[in-house]
Amino acid sequence: MKPSATATAPAFSATVPTDIANPADPQQAAQFAWQEFIALTWPAKVNPAVPSSGYFRGQPSPTDVSGATGPGGVTVWETFYHRNELYPTYATGGGNILPDPNAAPAYQYGAATTITKATPQTSLTLFNNLDEASEITLANMYHTPFAVAADALSKSFPNPTPAQQQQILDAQTKASLVYEAKGNPVIFNYLKTTQFNNAATRRKAKAQAIAKITNMPVTGTPFELPSGAIEIKATWRRYDSKLDNLNAFHWTKGIYYTKNASGGLVANNDILLLIALHIIQKTPNVPTFTFATFEHVSNEANGFRFINTNPQVAGPAGYPRALPDPGVITAARQFPIPGAGSPFNLVAYNQAMQAQVRSLFGATNVWANYQLIGVQAVVQNDPGGPVPAQQFFLSNFATETNDTLQFFQGGLGGPSQNVPGPNTAHVAKLQGGKYVGFTAGGCLGCHGSQGQFQGGDFSVIAATGNAFIPEPVRPYPGGPVVPQNPAGFPLPH
Repeated sequence: MKPSATATAPAFSATVPTDIANPADPQQAAQFAWQEFIALTWPAKVNPAVPSSGYFRGQPSPTDVSGATGPGGVTVWETFYHRNELYPTYATGGGNILPDPNAAPAYQYGAATTITKATPQTSLTLFNNLDEASEITLANMYHTPFAVAADALSKSFPNPTPAQQQQILDAQTKASLVYEAKGNPVIFNYLKTTQFNNAATRRKAKAQAIAKITNMPVTGTPFELPSGAIEIKATWRRYDSKLDNLNAFHWTKGIYYTKNASGGLVANNDILLLIALHIIQKTPNVPTFTFATFEHVSNEANGFRFINTNPQVAGPAGYPRALPDPGVITAARQFPIPGAGSPFNLVAYNQAMQAQVRSLFGATNVWANYQLIGVQAVVQNDPGGPVPAQQFFLSNFATETNDTLQFFQGGLGGPSQNVPGPNTAHVAKLQGGKYVGFTAGGCLGCHGSQGQFQGGDFSVIAATGNAFIPEPVRPYPGGPVVPQNPAGFPLPH
């Protein structure tokens, strides 16, 4: 399907679209995704009454247009509630307490977690709290130019002094990608009304949600997010004035975490560049959520490397090769963005959207430097038909990179539960009055396996909340580099 002249010019505004008329139409899905992206990256509304944060949560500016505050401005989605604000890691006599809806962020990780500041000036109340340093604990990711620089620095100091060793460690730390997850005010208000932000209360609701999707008797209120619920997963990397044009990226001053010499957590502030953005939204026509993922246009040119956190040296019987692999691996996108000759030319559609953003909001609008990688809005067992392989196995090159994630389907199985289990039906969809299980793949399959089938209604942070601890950056290890398996990770269903 080629983009039509009318459908390639959707209205862009600060209003988030609420549904897709025909989720199986790839052009409608792509239009929905781009409209979401522009609305959620709109400048946030200033709140002068709360100078510590400066902005209302989840509200667009009524006087600004897309990109008006420049690449370093605060956007609507950045003011969403961090996973630790929605499901904090602490308890009081009355249970976990939600924050003031428009106050500055306050991240509560529990009395057992001690965090020190890197400097007295380090802020712990920034909107962007990058407390994840791996791809859902399966792999650690590194920006290739920074990894190369770290290797070069290490080679230049064959017998490093303590000061030189610190330089090397700083360079290795700088190479790491960092992540954050957030939810919008619809989720905040749902949790406030139901008190499902509390672990004990939500545990009962999750059990009822599992009973519901497995067609068992429901005896209480299930955890079930309302339509309009939006979650964000953002991927960031550090900035280098010698290698990066700061105006080409959306950037922020954010928090990330490292370890000190005694193994304790240290909070750091630095300029970080946005390189990937997941948007998932529950809508009336797509109660299984629409999954849209965007990347900065420079990602593939710059490249990434990764290490699997639990690599396998020898593969088990029935698996085509020993995966996940050990060592440092150069990442390769397994499913290219659909271009000319594809049923729907997403490359051409992105170019039309980028041109429209520049036309409407100015030639230097930073959001025209991002591209849609794909959309999942239809539940299906295997790739083919309405959902081709690129959409079925949808992943973000910076956010789900190793073989397990680029070829995710069903659930996790195999050695140490770190390879896909493609025969596992972990997405439940209501059909004919009962829920039917699907062996879905990609983002949808992962959120089904780790969210819906854990009682969290496709929200992994709801399924796992009230137990978050900042994940410190794992410095780039260096050493020999091997290519990612060019044949992918074929585990046919």
